[in-house]
Amino acid sequence: MRRKLLASLAGALLLAACSPKFDWREIKSADGGFAILMPDKPQTATREISFDGHPIRMTMVSTGVGPTLFAAGVAQLTPEAVDPPHIDATLAWFRDALVRNIDGRTSSVQPAMLPAAAAAGHVVRGGQSVEARGRVGRDRRPGQLAARFYVVDDRLYQIAAIGAEGELTADALDTFFSSFRLTQ
Repeated sequence: MRRKLLASLAGALLLAACSPKFDWREIKSADGGFAILMPDKPQTATREISFDGHPIRMTMVSTGVGPTLFAAGVAQLTPEAVDPPHIDATLAWFRDALVRNIDGRTSSVQPAMLPAAAAAGHVVRGGQSVEARGRVGRDRRPGQLAARFYVVDDRLYQIAAIGAEGELTADALDTFFSSFRLTQ
């Protein structure tokens, strides 16, 4: 009897160890015109920010799994911000603001391409892939940020994952970032 109980307990522990940390589901942003996989039911928040002296509205959908946060947002930009000579400055402004949120330092900035199938007939004006290290959570422990920024038509899309060091696996980040697509 004891042997059966131990075998059952060992089996349950193995199943628990193999269960996925993230329960991915497709989220469609009603106002933002995009879809993305997120690991839990998200919340939506809209706030006004001052971008280059102009008020703009940014809408974010976000969800957390434990101390890890996944978020995707969209903001309609001013005509000046999407003018080709200003694209790099626009991307840098949003990138630097996000990195400041974790009291971080950027460790990598690379060009990012939105696949043609994900862009579906839109004009992609620029994109960046960003990695940073900083402090996350209420306890301000060492953490990491991985983000993608795209300027498409007259909008900025910001897709970000933030977690404590070692929480964001390459597989989770690939699932999250590669699932992003425009729907309108």
